[in-house]
Amino acid sequence: MQAGSEMPAAMGPAVRSDLRLEARVMSANRAGQPAKAANVADAAGRALVYSRSQTGRRPAYLRAMERLFDARKARLRDLFFSRSPVLFLMIEEAFVLYLVASLLRALTGRRTAGLLLRPMPVVMSPRPVERCKRLALQWLKRLPACQTLTIVPFSVFPAFSSVASGWIYDFQLWDLTGEERDAVDTLRRERHPPEYGVVTAIGTQSRRKGFDLFADTYTRSCDLRRRFQFLACGKVAPGVADYAAAFCEAGGVAVDRAVSDCELLGAYAASDAVWCLYPPAGDHASGILGRAAQLGIPVVVRYGSLAHRLCIVENILHVAATADRVAERLADPLPPRDATRGRLMALRFARESEATLRAAFGWAE
Repeated sequence: MQAGSEMPAAMGPAVRSDLRLEARVMSANRAGQPAKAANVADAAGRALVYSRSQTGRRPAYLRAMERLFDARKARLRDLFFSRSPVLFLMIEEAFVLYLVASLLRALTGRRTAGLLLRPMPVVMSPRPVERCKRLALQWLKRLPACQTLTIVPFSVFPAFSSVASGWIYDFQLWDLTGEERDAVDTLRRERHPPEYGVVTAIGTQSRRKGFDLFADTYTRSCDLRRRFQFLACGKVAPGVADYAAAFCEAGGVAVDRAVSDCELLGAYAASDAVWCLYPPAGDHASGILGRAAQLGIPVVVRYGSLAHRLCIVENILHVAATADRVAERLADPLPPRDATRGRLMALRFARESEATLRAAFGWAE
């Protein structure tokens, strides 16, 4: 995430504008998080993490791996010459390389794991290219040294087990540090008493993120505007600029720029619910949902979506709605924020995910 201005993105009555979140967020282990073992790696060395780019959620994933396993970034040559276990952060961005590296490393007894961030097309699509990927991953499952992992539990969508050896919870369901949690809690306690509930759309605002529905719902519903302040925190894509203009004219707040990670935590602190009602094209694991869940903030999800299934299976606070009934569903009382519940859930997710990764790296005790 690019750095934004020094003022918190979530302005107005819901959050203090004079509180510098940067002073409260420091790099340290999350309170209660399993401690990083000093000798976590085997004789082959610490884990290597490969990613072709450093955009989107990848920096957050890398930070989590560094904190948990003292991992370092892998160079291309490391994939073929290093004996350390390798984790591909996103198989989709380098599918052929993942297959080739996994096979060659398996032939010499070296471990390779990869995260499949969007397994739904591979599992369900009839397109020839996706069918080929499906067959390749099914074949790769036969090699014990190769571990393809989804970031969605198989209990949420059992068909994912046809192409993956196992799963972890999305890092962004359990990666916040104790300092980040404390900063959000402090902002929440010290904000000015809000006149309205706050529903926040976080990240790039686009059709894929459901911003058109978010803006249209607020613009068209007088009752909703009397009960809630809608806040869009993130750069508005050109394709939905007209929706943003109408949204702001109706009283919505749009922070139309890239915002820093610290400012995003300020937006979570201000929120009574976080918008995750995405169209089918955006129906995959969401870091935005994950951050809200581990902070105990209810999320608004599309009824029947993968996100909705995850919320049901893992008992995540949520409001499920169809596109034509979201205003009606928000007319009901929201589930209250529950930071303790979110913290305990994140601890469980961290413990189970760490155990799975250790096993994939050949470090299981």
